[in-house]
Amino acid sequence: RSQRMDDGKVFVARASLLDELFEISHIHTIYHMFVAVLLIFCLSTLAVDYIDQGRLVLEFDLLFFAFGKLWTVTWVWAVMFLYTLSVPFYTLMFWGSLYHNSRSKLGLSLSTGLILVAVQTCILGVFPVYMVVYHQLPPASRFIVILEQIRFLMKAYSFIREVVPVILKSTPKKGETSRFPTFSSYLYFLFCPTLIFRESYPR
Repeated sequence: RSQRMDDGKVFVARASLLDELFEISHIHTIYHMFVAVLLIFCLSTLAVDYIDQGRLVLEFDLLFFAFGKLWTVTWVWAVMFLYTLSVPFYTLMFWGSLYHNSRSKLGLSLSTGLILVAVQTCILGVFPVYMVVYHQLPPASRFIVILEQIRFLMKAYSFIREVVPVILKSTPKKGETSRFPTFSSYLYFLFCPTLIFRESYPR
């Protein structure tokens, strides 16, 4: 069954899955074993380097390579973020403010939806992939751009999917305007770790 803002999932404050798992003694023991193995591996690597070369060899070349061209990653991310922050929100507000008074509701919805899909495809579909290929971003930097591209697409989709049915159902009275989510709630949604838009969450 589709989940909507008025009858869908309700967010409640509760312990995370990891917190619940760590209450089990066996999981806690496995966690400590992994930490111990990691520390032993690091110490053994440092000891071998010191014995072989007489000094500690701290090579970060691979790390610097993997996260290279961070300036390109930053401005590509900024373009995607500013687009996701403004265009879906204000497009939905524009459509919602005209929908109930429009003579051709279907025409308005189709034209607005097609324009939004076209722009969305260009900015969040083609643009990040083109920049990754054109600038030949290294692996980790490429990973950041593509994952953020997917995250922004899912956030924009969730916002539209949850808000549109509410606007369709809530016909404003004469002289009143349609009720829309606040910009601050949408901004918070872009950063909070959830993929279902709500106007408020447990804090």
